[in-house]
Amino acid sequence: MDLADLRIFRTVVREGGITRAAEKLFRVQSNVTTRIRQLEEDLGVQLFIREGKRLHVSPAGHRLIGYADRLLALAEEARTAMLDPRPRGTLRLGAMESTAAARLPGLLAEYHARYPEVEIQLRTGNPQVLATAMLAGELDAAFAAEPIADAPFEKQSAFHEQLVIVSAASRISVEDHRDMPKTMIAFEHGCPHRKRLEQWYARRGFMAEKTN
Repeated sequence: MDLADLRIFRTVVREGGITRAAEKLFRVQSNVTTRIRQLEEDLGVQLFIREGKRLHVSPAGHRLIGYADRLLALAEEARTAMLDPRPRGTLRLGAMESTAAARLPGLLAEYHARYPEVEIQLRTGNPQVLATAMLAGELDAAFAAEPIADAPFEKQSAFHEQLVIVSAASRISVEDHRDMPKTMIAFEHGCPHRKRLEQWYARRGFMAEKTN
């Protein structure tokens, strides 16, 4: 059973016979008759009761016409959707927590206003978590800080972040090991910001006793 057969069947029902349906469809009568018989054979039911040259829709035919209308309408809806250039569907987006909090609220609000038929699903995590999710097909795209492997990802720069160390104004300097704080508060393990902080201090030969 295909859509063409259903369209022919529906036309025969609506036009009340093979002759008018053939004229409506610009087909020869024998072709319409053959397609109807093939549809009946495929379904294993009689769709019309034949009385000489007259056709009456059978009980099975009455049941099928409802399904035919819905299937043909759905096919037309699908065709229209494919031709519509406006984005729609679900966008599964990943982001680091800092990016989601500071960068995305305005952008996502603007995107939703422009493309209201797109459902946005946002997941946060560190770059390793986001990369794993993308490889598993769970995300369509993600905002993550470098370094990110060249393969198998496509990368495009979105934001340039300036990382800073915040400390009490009474301290001598964040680079003076004599005034090094015992505890540093940073992002979670796996976050590239935390790694850069650790590398920054490692190059200077000292590190806080504890990093949370």
